[in-house]
Amino acid sequence: MKEIYTLSNVSKKYNSLTSETIALDNINLEVKEHEFIVILGPSGSGKSTLLNILSGIDNPTKGKIRFYNQDITKFNENELSKYRKDNIGFVFQSYNLISNLTVKENIELGRELSSEPLNVDDIIKIVELEKHINKFPYQLSGGQMQRVSIARALVKNPKVLFCDEPTGALDEKTGKKVLTMLQNINKEYRTTLIIVTHNPSIKNMANTVINMNSGKIIKITHNIKTISGSDVKWV
Repeated sequence: MKEIYTLSNVSKKYNSLTSETIALDNINLEVKEHEFIVILGPSGSGKSTLLNILSGIDNPTKGKIRFYNQDITKFNENELSKYRKDNIGFVFQSYNLISNLTVKENIELGRELSSEPLNVDDIIKIVELEKHINKFPYQLSGGQMQRVSIARALVKNPKVLFCDEPTGALDEKTGKKVLTMLQNINKEYRTTLIIVTHNPSIKNMANTVINMNSGKIIKITHNIKTISGSDVKWV
């Protein structure tokens, strides 16, 4: 598999009037296409910052990020917007659904952001929401809302699907169902999947595990064998 991302000496600093925070400290990393990647680390370790930098939501203070043969750190705002539109899907812990739109309408929003979208009805079946397409978010459980969020990101047909704590607000049964769904998406659509999580057991699902602390990558592990989402221990 070829590299989809190559990071060279990437750092991110946040400055206030009284202090400087180093969120990422000289990160070097290669991500291969079609991989299932889990990023682990305590709060403040730089996990979400790394996700935001890769997805083009934020910019590094220094360093280079190549996406295939493009240096996205040189992109202007319009080029970054096109990069996100054409290549990136994002699943948030907080769902970020539009409250006055139905399930199907929320998912269709993702379709409208893509030049090569997947079929909405097919995606609705994959996330098992056929019986809920005309409901509004307030009529759904947390797990159902997260599945809408996943479907909205997936229907774009993204090359990379980023998930920031996708099971953080879910109970064990629902969380395992969501994880299994993401695993199936990675296998069926060959979508590169990058998950940030606090649950260390989820690492056993991944091809590659990235451990972070204090803005640095402290260890990268490659799993020879992986487990199903249904077998993840809930902690």
